[in-house]
Amino acid sequence: GILTGKASHTAPFVIHDIETLWQAEKGLVWKQLVNGLPPYKEISVHVFYRCQYTTVETVRELTEFAKSIPSFSNLFLNDQVTLLKYGVHEAIFAMLASIVNKDGLLVANGTGFVTREFLRSLRKPFSDIIEPKFEFAVKFNALELDDSDLALFIAAIILCGDRPGLINVPQVEAIQDTILRALEFHLQANHPYAQYLFPKLLQKMADLRQLVTERAQMMQRIKKTETETS
Repeated sequence: GILTGKASHTAPFVIHDIETLWQAEKGLVWKQLVNGLPPYKEISVHVFYRCQYTTVETVRELTEFAKSIPSFSNLFLNDQVTLLKYGVHEAIFAMLASIVNKDGLLVANGTGFVTREFLRSLRKPFSDIIEPKFEFAVKFNALELDDSDLALFIAAIILCGDRPGLINVPQVEAIQDTILRALEFHLQANHPYAQYLFPKLLQKMADLRQLVTERAQMMQRIKKTETETS
């Protein structure tokens, strides 16, 4: 289920304000508090930490996924680490789309649903972090990819030969080329009437890169402003 983000059959608990967030934290949605996070911390910071915590879990799962990509484990260990370091957030944003709709996002394997309005109500810069991801996800979901499409797309994102610090660029490029060709053939078979789907996905790879760059700048801002105010 790593790449699906499908909800469970029971309706998720909706988190739309401070009260419902604390109910979720007290066991309705999450079974454990975020490590070292006192429940009285400021709400925007708390939600931010909660998102960070979820990201760490996903990174672990993505690392396992990368190891299953044919030829990935034949690469220099340095190159494996470099590819994951640079590709992981792009992959996460692409995966995030499967648990997002225009009104909010599923959390904790579909047991909770955080509304977009609630996330928008957080103070800046925290409210700015998630909004671009919603905008991307709504457009990405319109492509109607299934799990097999997404798995190949994520593999192509991870195996990018232009990441800084790679030792054996041609080896990485050769693997990505194989994956991209497989993706193109797969899309033709799986979506015979969506003729521009492959070029659209190549464009999405560029969009994801831009999203990650903007996220990095925002994280720097948060580090700076939060250290100054704490």
